Amino acid sequence: LKAKPSEKNKIKADNKGFGMLAKMGWKEGSGLGKSSKGITAPVAAGGSAVGGAGIGHLAPTDVTEKDDIFTQYKKRMALAYRYRPNPLGNPRTPYWED
Repeated sequence: LKAKPSEKNKIKADNKGFGMLAKMGWKEGSGLGKSSKGITAPVAAGGSAVGGAGIGHLAPTDVTEKDDIFTQYKKRMALAYRYRPNPLGNPRTPYWED
C-alpha cells in the first residue's frame, strides 16, 4: 500500500508517534520497514473495531477481493439472513463460521 498521504492525514512534528518514528530513523515521506518500502500513509483509525479485535480486522462476513464467487454469495446471504425480520424473537444462529 504505497498511497501518498494527503496534507490532511499527515502527522505533525509535535505528534508523539512522529517523534517515536524519527528516533528509530524514519524520515518523513519514506516508507516504513527495514528497506523503507512499507506504507507511507498513516493507518486510518476510523469506525469501531469488530468485537474489539483491532484496526483493520474484517468480520468473517465481509466480502474481500480474494473471495471466489461462491464465497461472496455465501457471505452476502449470511449477512442478509442476519438482518431478516424476526417477528417471533427466535434466537439467531451464527451461520458463518470461518
